[in-house]
Amino acid sequence: MFRGQNFDRGWTFKLIPGAIYCGKEYSITKLPTKTQATFTRHNDESLRGNLQRTTPKQKYTLHRASTIMMNYMHIHTVAVAILSTLTACQGFSSFQLPIKLPWEAIAVQPKSPIQPNDKVVIFGGTGGVGQLVTRKLLLKEKYKVCVVARDAEKAKTLLLDDNDDDSNESFEVAQLNLVGDDSASDEELKQVMQDASAIFISVGTTAFPTQRWKNGNVPKAIDCDAVTRIAKLATAEPNNKLRRMVLLTSVGVSRTDQMPFKILNLFGVLDAKRNGEEAVKKSCLDSNVSYSIIRPGRLVGGPYTNLDLAKLFQIEGGAENGVTVEFGDALLGDCKRDACAEAVVQALENERCVDLEFSLISNEEKALSSAEWGDEFDGMKAPI
Repeated sequence: MFRGQNFDRGWTFKLIPGAIYCGKEYSITKLPTKTQATFTRHNDESLRGNLQRTTPKQKYTLHRASTIMMNYMHIHTVAVAILSTLTACQGFSSFQLPIKLPWEAIAVQPKSPIQPNDKVVIFGGTGGVGQLVTRKLLLKEKYKVCVVARDAEKAKTLLLDDNDDDSNESFEVAQLNLVGDDSASDEELKQVMQDASAIFISVGTTAFPTQRWKNGNVPKAIDCDAVTRIAKLATAEPNNKLRRMVLLTSVGVSRTDQMPFKILNLFGVLDAKRNGEEAVKKSCLDSNVSYSIIRPGRLVGGPYTNLDLAKLFQIEGGAENGVTVEFGDALLGDCKRDACAEAVVQALENERCVDLEFSLISNEEKALSSAEWGDEFDGMKAPI
């Protein structure tokens, strides 16, 4: 029997990882141990484990179903989808053991936010916003991040600090080109996106002819054709894990007949971005994947990567993280890169961001919390 222990609602069980129960090995979700006690079965087979004081919301996940006998208490796990809890009986018939079943713990709904250990693939991770999104995700230390870049060594230099371990299993760089004669094949792109739960696309080039247009890196090739190919290939495989796709474009994609966007679109950059948006939306809607299209104003603040006035004069613009968000393509102004990166992370993590397209500019207010971002998302309705 368990002696000297009070079995109130605050107690749950934690089984030792790697221990043998009923002749089988189980993998257990680990939580910090505060109070422990050891117990043994009455027969010859040893059964070890821990009791831990936790809050009622903390639960342990048993990754394989079985029937375990703990002295006079029997815990029955029935492998049927309608059973959602394990009930302790025989001596403790009124004690409910809140352990989730395996499929309840790992079941993920379509379009749901990214979860711990999910793989996020980032196209354009060496750009200003891409760098910030990559760093934000890596700092959370719970996602696997894969950056697709033309130059792997350059990407690692930009994205890893001096003290970072280059062999970090949660971070990888895939060296692929999206345009030009040496562009990646469909098989190479599918391989890098394999098992991805989310994809963030932040590619582009300059609006007017510059050195960045070399090797075919023109607006139509990168903002339309490359984005379209990524979206189609990512959603083409059956039974894949992909749940969310986030595309970063620009304000003005639907206002090319208005100033200043008429000038910005002289070489077709906004037309290309709009066509890329439509490809992402169609691919995601056809495959039951949530899309988020984020249209920031002129990007300002570091990291500076484009040759424009914001870089030349180091224009910060706006507050640290305050933003104004509006559905569709309706705003005009500057958007701080860090604020834009936070919007991308929210589009990946926030459960209330599903099938949305919105504009974003910086303001002088304080940063939005995750709950406030959720309220903003609820206030925007995607077109049917």
